[in-house]
Amino acid sequence: MLSIVHLSNNDIVGGASRAAYRIHRCIEDNKNDYLVYSSMKVIKKYSSDPTVTCLNNNSYLWKRLQPRISRFLKSNLKTTNQSAHNIAYPNTGLLKEINNNQSLKKITHLHWLGDNTISIEEVGKLKGPIFWTLHDQWPFCGAEHYTHPPINKNGLQINDFRYRQNYSSKSRIFDEKGFDLNKWTWERKKRSWTKPMNIVATSSWLFECVKKSSLMKNWPIHLIPYPINTKNWKPINKSYAKNILGIDISKKVILFGAIGGTKDTRKGSHLLEEALKILKESYYKNIENRIQILVFGEDNNKKFINNLPVEFLGSFKDDLSLRVIYSAADLMVVPSIQEAFGQTASEAHACATPVVGFKIGGLIDIVSHQETGYLADPYDPKSLAYGINWILEDEERNKKLALQARLKAKNNWDSKIIAKKYIDAYYSAINI
Repeated sequence: MLSIVHLSNNDIVGGASRAAYRIHRCIEDNKNDYLVYSSMKVIKKYSSDPTVTCLNNNSYLWKRLQPRISRFLKSNLKTTNQSAHNIAYPNTGLLKEINNNQSLKKITHLHWLGDNTISIEEVGKLKGPIFWTLHDQWPFCGAEHYTHPPINKNGLQINDFRYRQNYSSKSRIFDEKGFDLNKWTWERKKRSWTKPMNIVATSSWLFECVKKSSLMKNWPIHLIPYPINTKNWKPINKSYAKNILGIDISKKVILFGAIGGTKDTRKGSHLLEEALKILKESYYKNIENRIQILVFGEDNNKKFINNLPVEFLGSFKDDLSLRVIYSAADLMVVPSIQEAFGQTASEAHACATPVVGFKIGGLIDIVSHQETGYLADPYDPKSLAYGINWILEDEERNKKLALQARLKAKNNWDSKIIAKKYIDAYYSAINI
């Protein structure tokens, strides 16, 4: 029997960790069909799942030393890139436990390794076949989890493509100063990762990024989206869902959700705020009586669209609550500036909710333009507002989009479909 050991920072807190856990579960839930066994090792465990176990890093020295080193090095980097930075240094001492009982029929499957889960050097010493599902750009970049968003300077768009250019000094973006933390981190990856790993891109955008990256362009790469169990993730009657949330069923509901919500600029809340103002001015003069805006993923932010009818729902870990929220929405807006996949968009589709977002990143794979939602011109609030109104203005159109969204989720991201894709990839890698 083939054994898969997934390695992630945690199991169910945060979008990347939830996705990693779903990948683990979709394989484990179908183990009898494919003769595989799946388990998961994490630094922090939040679920009660017995197939998930905690790695035991009891090193007092590492716990005291690592944060200080990280803070010192990051303090010498001056950048406007607000993405998280992870130096993955020094060694954690967990390598022996991770490598324990390796065999020819055992695969280590890496996921999101942020927050210094293990070091770059330890990744290079992992035994056996290695798979790595990309939840962001960190594996082929430097310390940054996402490249710097496009910058407009004197009418020209400047893109951060250092990952394609060996992080040379000449490729450094103009507004980044001080210690070149990203170059230092990338060079450690280049030195340590001499054995090619099997890379899994979750979107066509990430796939193309990997193929153009200096570090991983010649490694095996698979394109496999995030799974979602469509038997569990399914729509609830919209009127019933609105009643549960105490929303007037005559109002149209616009949903926005993200961990960090309005505080994470990469999620585009500032662009959504502009789009909603345009929506009010151009399409819904009496918006207070016709629209309800819901935000999940954070508590109240009084600075966000304070002149519009918005309700903050807070964070949820259980799928049922999220199903109710998605089902109550007439549409979901995902205004991200950068998005590796767009898991909230796929969850919305599974609950038969159309999605409006920018034509960028993983959203291009999820949202079929004017079939399951609307893809607006990148970073243009006017285009985003138009897309929102395009869905809301025609009830029959909205219903058709909802049906097609649900169908797309079932046909493309159902757990059984994704489990087979992963298992086929595993077996091809070890030539069983």
